[in-house]
Amino acid sequence: MSSWSYALTNKGRQLQAKAQTGAQLVYTRMAVGSGTLSGQSLESMTALIAPVKDLTITRLKRPAGSTRALIGATLTNQDVTTGFYLREVGIFAEDPDDGEILYMYANSGATADYITPQGDGVIEKALNMNVFVGSAANITANIDESLAYATQQDLADAIAGIQINEATTTQKGIVQLSNATNSTAEDRAATPKAVKSAYDAAVAAQTTANAANEAASQAFQLGNERKQEVVDILIAKGISASTSESWESLLSKMTGIIKATGNATAADVLAGKTFSNATGNGLQGTMPNRGAGGTVTPGTTNQTKAAGYYSSSITVLGDADLVPGNIRRGVDVFGVKGEIYPGELMSIKINHTRAGVPGERIFIDLITLPGNLRFFNTAKGDSDYPMFWNSSNRSTAYMQPEFLDSSGLRWRPFYSALNNENLTNITYFQVDIESRTFFWRDKSGMGRTMVAESLPESFDFTKPFKLRWYFYTDGATNYTYGFDGKILCV
Repeated sequence: MSSWSYALTNKGRQLQAKAQTGAQLVYTRMAVGSGTLSGQSLESMTALIAPVKDLTITRLKRPAGSTRALIGATLTNQDVTTGFYLREVGIFAEDPDDGEILYMYANSGATADYITPQGDGVIEKALNMNVFVGSAANITANIDESLAYATQQDLADAIAGIQINEATTTQKGIVQLSNATNSTAEDRAATPKAVKSAYDAAVAAQTTANAANEAASQAFQLGNERKQEVVDILIAKGISASTSESWESLLSKMTGIIKATGNATAADVLAGKTFSNATGNGLQGTMPNRGAGGTVTPGTTNQTKAAGYYSSSITVLGDADLVPGNIRRGVDVFGVKGEIYPGELMSIKINHTRAGVPGERIFIDLITLPGNLRFFNTAKGDSDYPMFWNSSNRSTAYMQPEFLDSSGLRWRPFYSALNNENLTNITYFQVDIESRTFFWRDKSGMGRTMVAESLPESFDFTKPFKLRWYFYTDGATNYTYGFDGKILCV
C-alpha cells in the first residue's frame, strides 16, 4: 500500500492567499504520474515529473466550518497501454492572474502501486486528496457529472433521518415480506419464493389440465377415425353404414359379417386375382401366369421351367432307345448305365536296326491299353512286312509279345524259341478277356488257339496295362526288327 507525502506548492500558497481576500478558488483537474523526486522540495513543484494521465474531478466536499476540502477522482486502466507505477499525484487550480497552476503535489516514492495496462485485468481506483482551503468562501471544481458517483458516506449522509411510514392499501410505505401463498393479509408483500410457489402450482395445474384436454381430444379423434374405418369396412362388404350411427348399431352390423378363413398366400394365387384368408379380405395374388405348359426336350444342359401357373400340362419327352444296350459302357444317361464296350483303333509303327549283342534281351513298350476291355486284336499295318518281324539270322534271334499289368505281373502267351522265320513273323493275335483265350497266326498262316488257363487269373485287366515286345538274341550278327500294326480295342 502506498504511503504519500503531500504539500501545497508555492503557487498554491499564493492562490490560497488570494482566495482569503475573496478570489474564487476553482479546481480544474487531477493528474497522475510515475516520476521520482531527485532532491526537489514538494513546495517548489510546478508540474508532474513524469505525467501519465489526467483525471476528471468527480468529488468536492467541504464540511461546514472546516478549513479543508476533500477532492477526489477515479483512476482506471481502461486506456492505459503501458503499465506504470502510481508515484505522483497533482491537483491543478485556476489562478486569476497566472492561469492554471499546480495547487497541490503528492509523491509516494518507493511505496508506489503498479498500475497494469488494459487487458491484464480491470483496475478502478478512487483517489481522494484532503486539501487545505482555509477560510475561502467560494470554492468550486470542474466536475464531470457523468463520471461522479456517491461514496458510502455520501449515501449514509443522504438517507440519514429519512422517515418512511408503513404502507397501506391507500398509501405507499414500508411493507413486510411474506412467503405465504394462502394469506389474506393486506399489509404484506409476497416474496419471489412465494410467487414462484404459486407460479409452479399454477403451471402444474395447467399442465394437468392440458394433458387431460389433449387426451380427451385424442380419444375423441381416435374414436371418430375408428368409427370411419368400421363404416368403410361395412360399406366394402355391401352393408349400409354411416358415422352418424351409434357404436351399438355399427357393432351389431359387424357381428353379421362372416370372417374369411384359410392359409393361402399371395404367392399361391394367380396374379390379377383377389382372395381372402384368415388375415384379411381383398388380397391380391402374385403367382405369374406362364401360359401353356409346352414340351421339354432333354439335351446336354439343364432346362428350367420358371415357377408359376401353367394352363396346360408340361410334357418331358422320352425315347425308347434310352436303354443300356445303346449306351457306351461307363456312361450314365439319366440313370441308365451303358453296357456297350467302346471300339478304338490305334496304329503303331517302329523300325530298329541294332548290332547283334549275344544274350541281349530287349523290352520295347508299344502301347498302354485301357482297363475293363472285353477283347482286343491286332492286324498288319500299312507296310509290306507283317506285324512283328525280324530280318536277322533266324537261328540266333527270338521274339514274342508280352503283357505287363499295373502291379508288374508279366504274361507271355507263348514262351519258346522261334527257329522258323515264318514263325518269327507274327501277323495277327487276339485276346478274348471274357473267355480267357488267346489266338495267334504267323506269316505262313499257321496258328493255334491257346487254352483258357493260358491267361492267368491273377493278371489284372481291369486297370490300364502295357503291350510290349520282348526280343532275345544269342548271336552277334547285326539284325533289323520292327513292328507295324493296328490294335482294335473293344
